This record gives sequence, C-alpha cells and structure tokens, in this order.
Amino acid sequence: MRADDRRWPDGRVLCVWLPWLPLRVEVLRSPAWDGRPLVLGGGPGERKVVQLASPEAARAGVRPGLPLREVLALCPDAIVVQPDPVRVGVVLEAVLARLRRVSPAVEPAGERMFLDLRGLEAFYRGELARLERAVRAAVPPLLRPRLGVADGKFAAAVAARQAPSGVRVVSAPETATFLAPLPIDYLPLGSDLLERLDLLGLQAIGDLARLPFGPVQAEFGPHGARAWRLANGHDDEPIVPRHAGPSVGASLRFDDPLASVEAILAALERLVARSFASPTLAGRTVRQARLRALLVGGASWERLYTFKEALAGHDAAHRALKSKLELPNGLPPAPVEELALRLLGLGGEAARQPGLFSTRTERLGPIAEAARQLGARYGRVPLYHAVELEPWSRIPERRWALVTVEDGGG
Repeated sequence: MRADDRRWPDGRVLCVWLPWLPLRVEVLRSPAWDGRPLVLGGGPGERKVVQLASPEAARAGVRPGLPLREVLALCPDAIVVQPDPVRVGVVLEAVLARLRRVSPAVEPAGERMFLDLRGLEAFYRGELARLERAVRAAVPPLLRPRLGVADGKFAAAVAARQAPSGVRVVSAPETATFLAPLPIDYLPLGSDLLERLDLLGLQAIGDLARLPFGPVQAEFGPHGARAWRLANGHDDEPIVPRHAGPSVGASLRFDDPLASVEAILAALERLVARSFASPTLAGRTVRQARLRALLVGGASWERLYTFKEALAGHDAAHRALKSKLELPNGLPPAPVEELALRLLGLGGEAARQPGLFSTRTERLGPIAEAARQLGARYGRVPLYHAVELEPWSRIPERRWALVTVEDGGG
C-alpha cells in the first residue's frame, strides 16, 4: 500500500530505515557523490578491507571483507572513505530530534528509528500522505530513507526494507502472509541458530511459522520461541523512547595534533576539569561518558563508556576514564586534532551497599563524598551523626548529641 491511498494505517509502528548510513552521511557532506560507487574502508589501525559497499559498488562486485587493494580493479570509479562515527552520530541525533516533532515517542535502534503512531490519527487528519510528508521533511533526502508501517516493530522494519520508495504498509491481518516468503535470516537470530534452521531445511520465515510452537520452543529455547511468534505476526514489543537527559561537555582543538599517550591523557584531564567546573554538575554524579576524537586524515573515533557505579567529582571521573584509555587498543588509532568529552546520565546517587567487613575508612569515604555533594547543592550539609557525650547521665538528651558531618568530621 502506498501513501497515495490516503487511508490511515491500522499499524501502530512506523519504521524509518537509513540504509548504508555511513556512506550516505558522506554524500550529505559531498552531494556530488550521490549515485557514485562508495566504499567504506577500514580506519586507522583497522584491517584494510571493505566494511560496507553502496549498491552502485556492489553491482560491480565489491563486497564486505574484500581487500581494499582489489576495489579499484573491480570498480575504477569507486570512492573509498574512512569511518567517521562522530559525524554519523551527529547526523543521527539531528534526525532523531526532528522525528520527535512527528511523534513524541521515537525509539532509535542504529540505522532504524521506530515511531509510535497511536493517537496521531487526528493530528494528521487520518491521512497517511500527511504523515509521510512530515517524516520525509525530518530526514534529509540524500540519506535515502525507507519507510514501513506495521503492527509491530519487526514487521515494520521488514516493510521498510522492502520499500525503496513510498511507504510500505502491512496491516495486522496480513502480517504473517507478508513475512512468509521472505528469507529466514530476516529474523533476529544468531548465526548458530540460523545454521541449525538451515540444516533442518527451513529456508523461509513461513517454514518456521508453520511448525507447532511447542516443539520449536523445546528445540530452540526462548530465542526460537520469539522467532516463531514474530514469524506468525505476533509482536507486542513496546516502543521505548530515548529522551535526551542533561549532559555536560567540553572540547579542545589542537594546532599540533596529539600523537603521544601522555599528551592525550593530559588533554583528557583538562576536559574532565572543564566539565566538572560547570554548575550543572554541582553535587551530581555521572554514569556515562562519550569521548570523541577527530583524527588526522579526516577520520574520527568515538567511544561510549558506562561506569559500574555513579561517579562523583573530578578525580573519580578522571581515574575511570584514564583506566579505559590505558587498556589495549583504548587510545585513538591516529594523531588527534580535536578531542571532545560529554558526561551523560547525570544524577544523584541514592545509596550504596557497603561490604560486610569494610574498614572504617571505607565506610566514611562515601559519607564524606555525600556530604560534599549535599553542601554543593544546598549550601549546607543537612547530614548528622550521633556523638556520645555523657553515657552515665540519667537525662537521655545529655548522653548523645547530633553533630553535622561537616563539623564532626568522621
């Protein structure tokens, strides 16, 4: 069904798929490359093989895993580009922000974004064409978005995959029929399970759907049971929107690119210090950090670190990030022209369970840190502990006194 039918679909999910995204982002930067054979090669420190090929390059025989030295022999017009995850992330964030104006509930999943359509029919006057125009206005045309609508996220993603133009709409009653002839590797299954299904002669999604549920679950476990439900059009997985929370960041640009470990670590310490100088971080903890680097030669590098526990203070965050960079292959693979840090997941730490045999110093350290955070947030420390004064007194009020942690120390 195309958007020209103007009927509002009965599906609850719209999938926006951005195929070959790293290559299409390069086309955004250089529109003259649109329609040219593009190849994504390995970045600095990576194997020099094809990671991704555009349809134009694929038609010439270029495939992922092919050594880059063989690309030009197959496709003399090919343009080889380096990975640029920083720019890809920036483009995705911009698209996601605009899609939130189309639907308030948007779930990003890599190159796919799922929009919840429930409750939007009146807003778009019951016309699918209006919805399509709003989505396409939010996504740059050079990204070549594909749109699919269905009653579940899996079927909507497959519908988008089957829609090079327009909107592919799959109604709830026809979901199983739509999926049945498609290759079974469309299902979200691991390679081992797909190989077992192939050995059993199950080539299409419909082959799995026609089997009884009980034996499938017994043989393939929960993953097989989920695949069977999807194959039969049963998909009630909710859309989980990702709402952008508060964050703090800083960046440094270098006239002379940083090539040594010591220089990069020193720059990291400056970035952490600048970030924690922000009033937004006063009395707050950090759960994640995103480190991005622009490298010599036009490539980029990006890492997202999630900490095991909330970190409070400059020193704790710097130690955690420094330990990540000191791991094998933890540093950017080429000299750094620009380094940017963004601290995410800001919040206050509610509590921490101490060890059973922890020392007094270990117990009082978190308390002192909590007192520091409270003092930074409220201007005073509303935290007290009891101090024994006159245990022999008959007057209870004279036996103990409440003293602020700030005044009473530990």
